[in-house]
Amino acid sequence: MKNRMSRCAALIGTVLSLSSFAQVCQEVSLYKDGEAGKMEQSGMTFPEAPEWSANWGEMETLTPPYIRLSGQKDRAGDWTGTLSLSKLPVTVQGGNLSMKVRASQKGKFGVWLEGDFGTSAVRFYDLDANKTYSLQAPVTELVGGGNSVVRHVGIGMFDVPAYQYTTLFVDDVALSCGVDANGGSAESLSGEIDYPFESIDASKPQRSGKFSTETFPKTTAAIAVENRQKIKDSTQMDFVVSLEEFSQISSYVESQSLTAKQSRDGWYRSMYYIERGRLRDSVIANPKALFYEASTFASEMDNQSMPLLIGNVDYAYRGYSDTTLQKKEFFNTRLLAAGLPVEWVNGSSMKVYYDPYFVSTNRQHLPKVEVYTHGKWNVLEVDSSMEIDFESAGVQRIPVRLTEGGLVVTQYLYVEVR
Repeated sequence: MKNRMSRCAALIGTVLSLSSFAQVCQEVSLYKDGEAGKMEQSGMTFPEAPEWSANWGEMETLTPPYIRLSGQKDRAGDWTGTLSLSKLPVTVQGGNLSMKVRASQKGKFGVWLEGDFGTSAVRFYDLDANKTYSLQAPVTELVGGGNSVVRHVGIGMFDVPAYQYTTLFVDDVALSCGVDANGGSAESLSGEIDYPFESIDASKPQRSGKFSTETFPKTTAAIAVENRQKIKDSTQMDFVVSLEEFSQISSYVESQSLTAKQSRDGWYRSMYYIERGRLRDSVIANPKALFYEASTFASEMDNQSMPLLIGNVDYAYRGYSDTTLQKKEFFNTRLLAAGLPVEWVNGSSMKVYYDPYFVSTNRQHLPKVEVYTHGKWNVLEVDSSMEIDFESAGVQRIPVRLTEGGLVVTQYLYVEVR
């Protein structure tokens, strides 16, 4: 009981410390992962309307879906337009307007803001052809100091030659310093100050110990150090599992009928198999630690709120490559799976959080997460939460869809509603 009370006090302290920083501005994501939007027709000079969820493959740090604009004109000139995005309007106080940009032709690109202040100055950038840029335009350079209400984001290609077919890609549009009308953070508008999201690169293995002071050792490696080099010569993967373990991992992800306990244990067991099959140490965040930390948080929240656990790991399994079962080879694959740290929920609804802290991965990009609720797929944004309602007690199924790097996985999680 004393240990439980101390964990609860630490959690309350974390939440209160977050609340004390409510006056600090926060990044507001305006476009990411194919979010809907529109380009204002008034004043638009782009040859064609934007394609909002384009997929032309990965191009350096630009990953689909993204905005695509293309076309050509019979005379030279500027191609401009203003984007209306679902998170706008938003009040900003300094910070940067950021986005990723790529053009098929060398040219001059410009960005600006429109809002209660009118139309801002334009920040120009010289782009080389077929190169992805991560651009940042200081808001104070565009609109000056103080609080400013931003209603549209302007983009343009300038001095485009006649009869030159040009394609422009835009992604990850964000304002780094959004505030609400009362001077609080933009996150406080959505009521998220009750959960301490953490800015962390999910591909880095180090974690700070967010909801527990316990030290969780890594799973004991199944492959002895002296045998690792021989296996490394046969595969570039960081992890190797047996064919039987691969089958059990696949069974968990693909199953459409699990008990609540099997669902809870499935993520942990799948990550356990992969982690113990490591060929290199310190590659992914310790899944055992993430599972128990998420469980600690859920317990203190009376199993009504919890982080979503995500594994996104490239690995290999050992199998036979011929029908004689004589020749064993390594086959590359990937685990992309979600999990919950509980098997039961207290009440008719629960809240889940998408916190990068609880993602264990050796890949560079966070998966897109969608949850099927209220008769449709709803995106669970990074650093946000979603309320999931249940119509009755008993074991309930939660459809979840994960997308990253060209892989799409539809999975079913199960909880017992009490």
